[in-house]
Amino acid sequence: MSLLAPLVSLLLLFLFSFSQTGGTGIPPNESRTLGNRVPDVLLVDSEGTEFNLYSLRGKPVIISPVYTHCTSACPIITESLKKVIKLFGEVGKDFYILTLTFDPQDTVPDLKSFAEKHGLNYKGWKVVLVRDRTQLFKLLDAIDFRFATLPNRDFVHPNLIVFLDKDMVIRKYMYGVTFDKLEFANALRIARGEVALPEKFRGYLFLLGMLGFTGTIVFTIVRLTQIRYRRKAAA
Repeated sequence: MSLLAPLVSLLLLFLFSFSQTGGTGIPPNESRTLGNRVPDVLLVDSEGTEFNLYSLRGKPVIISPVYTHCTSACPIITESLKKVIKLFGEVGKDFYILTLTFDPQDTVPDLKSFAEKHGLNYKGWKVVLVRDRTQLFKLLDAIDFRFATLPNRDFVHPNLIVFLDKDMVIRKYMYGVTFDKLEFANALRIARGEVALPEKFRGYLFLLGMLGFTGTIVFTIVRLTQIRYRRKAAA
């Protein structure tokens, strides 16, 4: 019975999040975000260098929201991005990538450790935080990225990347922890203004995002159960 208590609590959190307007942890509402420009925020990279998001204007920008001490989805997303981008040009020349921490407690040393762990030494790929907490949540709200906080600074969050065009306008989302090369190619073309995704398909993509989020919930439940079991066995 003791093992069921935290699972029930997490499931209630999951259900509650869907019952509230602007609930936490759910995929973005693309009808609210696509076509909108993100705000210009002050970023800090893994070397401690500050720069404005709008300084990257002129090329598509891919934003990958993570938190640096994540041990599950975020590392997989990062490694998947490393694999797929090799097929689509040179980072920094053809597009930029920002691995953006949404954890307000992450620090520059945390960014540096994450970048080194994943070998992110590309010229145009930066691991960044937003200097000001208010600006961070302003940016997260612009892309409609919402998360729930768990014990020990873990988070329930949608697994996705966001494509901005050269003018910092949101053009496309991709969901999941791995990325199909054809879908990635299509997303990058959209960000470049080469193709347009028909409106009628956006609802289907939202449903795919919901499925990805459900998978994250299941993974988190299993992980918390394992941790609790190990602690009980060690007691």
